[in-house]
Amino acid sequence: MAGRTTPEQTVAVLVSEVQRLKGEVSQARAFGERTYDQLQQEKQSNTEQLERLHRHSNLIVFGVPESAALQTPAALARHLQGLLFQTTTASGLTQVRSAFRLGKWKQDQSKPRAVLVELLSVAAKHTAFQASSKLRADSIHLDEDLTPQQMKQRRSMSVDFQCLKARGYKPFFRGVKLRFRDGAVIRTCAKDEANKVVAAAAQAARATPPLARHGRPPRPCTASVAMDPSAVLHRAGVSILDQFDDAAVAQAAQAIADDFAAHMAASDEDV
Repeated sequence: MAGRTTPEQTVAVLVSEVQRLKGEVSQARAFGERTYDQLQQEKQSNTEQLERLHRHSNLIVFGVPESAALQTPAALARHLQGLLFQTTTASGLTQVRSAFRLGKWKQDQSKPRAVLVELLSVAAKHTAFQASSKLRADSIHLDEDLTPQQMKQRRSMSVDFQCLKARGYKPFFRGVKLRFRDGAVIRTCAKDEANKVVAAAAQAARATPPLARHGRPPRPCTASVAMDPSAVLHRAGVSILDQFDDAAVAQAAQAIADDFAAHMAASDEDV
């Protein structure tokens, strides 16, 4: 009968609808997973930013001796106040909020434990870093309080650090940036770029002409030859003896030319 749907047609319609619904479900699942991943990344990024902000005014101090007088956090904070800022807590100028040792003490430990110092401001941290060169003379070193992610970034540049150090540069880290001293200039080295830095410096050194004694560039070796009349005539294929009709005059001119050449040669040796 016309207009009636056969069972086969009904099944085909149902199969098509099921396929359409499966496609929509797959799209919805993919969207949900993508949104979840984005939320996780944003969460990790926000957590990292908050962690960096929390550590921004902190310092890690290495080399502070372990002694009975520095066993308590309060005594350690007073000691670091004087060490980093050359002031005491009695003066009322206190930049150290707190200080405590990192890790547990071990009987066979040869080096003192590092000290985490919480300062009142980022400006106080910069002031402490200005005194770091004097502290290094007493084997005390300062570093920033970095997050695990930042420490991972540093470790990834250890090859660049060792490469610069082996070539005579003085590399150091500021945060996660690797820097080095190039004469009086401080430059930044990107990851896996140390070999390029060394190669560029070597090429620049080869391109620089060497200086003679007294800091003057070497005089071209053709200078005396160009001023020697006998040599000029010789290069032109003419003898100085052929320039004069009288033999005695020609020989006298040749003697003068020889004396001039000897004088110029002696001048070159004295330079």
